[in-house]
Amino acid sequence: MNKKTILLAICLTIGTMASAVTPHRAKIPNIPGYTTLKGDFHIHTIFSDDTTWPTTRVDEAVYDGLDFISITDHLDTRHQKMVNNGTFNSEKVNRNTSYEIAAAQGKKRDVMVIHGAEITRGKWMFPAHFNAHFITDANEVCAKTESAPKGKNDIQEEENAIVAGLKSARAQGGFLVWNHPDWERQAHNETLWWPIHSYIYDNALMDGIEIVNRFTGYDPEAFHWAMEKNLAIVSGTDCHKPMFELVDYERGEYRPMTLVFAKERSLKGIREALDARRTAVFCDGHIYGKAELIEALFRECFEISDIKYTEKKVSFKIKNNSSIPLVLTKAPGSEKVVYPRLVYINEGEEIDFSINGENNSAPIGLPEFDVNFYVQNFECDVDTPIKVTYHFAFPKGK
Repeated sequence: MNKKTILLAICLTIGTMASAVTPHRAKIPNIPGYTTLKGDFHIHTIFSDDTTWPTTRVDEAVYDGLDFISITDHLDTRHQKMVNNGTFNSEKVNRNTSYEIAAAQGKKRDVMVIHGAEITRGKWMFPAHFNAHFITDANEVCAKTESAPKGKNDIQEEENAIVAGLKSARAQGGFLVWNHPDWERQAHNETLWWPIHSYIYDNALMDGIEIVNRFTGYDPEAFHWAMEKNLAIVSGTDCHKPMFELVDYERGEYRPMTLVFAKERSLKGIREALDARRTAVFCDGHIYGKAELIEALFRECFEISDIKYTEKKVSFKIKNNSSIPLVLTKAPGSEKVVYPRLVYINEGEEIDFSINGENNSAPIGLPEFDVNFYVQNFECDVDTPIKVTYHFAFPKGK
């Protein structure tokens, strides 16, 4: 092998290595009037009970095409494993350090990093875990939980601590989210809304609820409560290990993500959208959210073009302009026309579609008609897909 051949082989090898890692970024369109921001509201690092450095969490977000993440390391001392075992000098780190490191990396890589923390307790894991986003000092929130009144039993002690932490986070301007209500450590046999959650909600200490968690999955009870009580719906990976161990990238999987429909791409824009409850969740090929928001999103994903009218049929092309698969079934209101009762359109796919009359060998015989679909994987409540309608009218003379 001569020198030129060897050099060419080396260059080809380097080129292959350089292109081996391809960003895995979901394409989610904007909706009218808003920018669609993609993010993860539940992330841990080595500064609590994870194994991952904060800068890596930002780099993973870049790979996945996220606009923002919230660093939500556990606050309670029991979870500060890396500090407790001497990995870090506790005099040089505190409960804000992971956010500070991630935020600095976020500025370099154009990922917005929210200052958050997970308020957790160690004994009964009740009344569950809460994420506080947009706080200013995690140390203060932790101090308030640990100095809360003890109570007459362990459960009351946990409740007092959680409430004290939520009040402290609220005083800092925090946005408060109940995490994974279906977690088996809390919900042994069924997912329940306990009296303490009514107290927290009634005292304006719950703004949102996590309806998808990478470990516990999709929580239909939480989704229904969000719709019923006007809580912001969010999702999170709740990652305690590197993302490649949680997401099957080789099979084209996307990590769970919260979609925030913001007026601007900024932390301020994210917070305003959360307060206005303009969020949705994308996970495992499904979209969950308020009907008006996810219908607007669907209409941006679903493109109809090249419409052709003949006496016996109407034909056109349908394209999916997103990374969300579209699963459509025929809905009531279109009984006098015939078209496929089930349509599945993969991400980025374009298909041909046609509509006939009840007798496909005869003229349609209708000057105009509606085509109605249920979008089965766009849900506005539990097992409640949105319904969309498209109106067709024959041009005069047809």
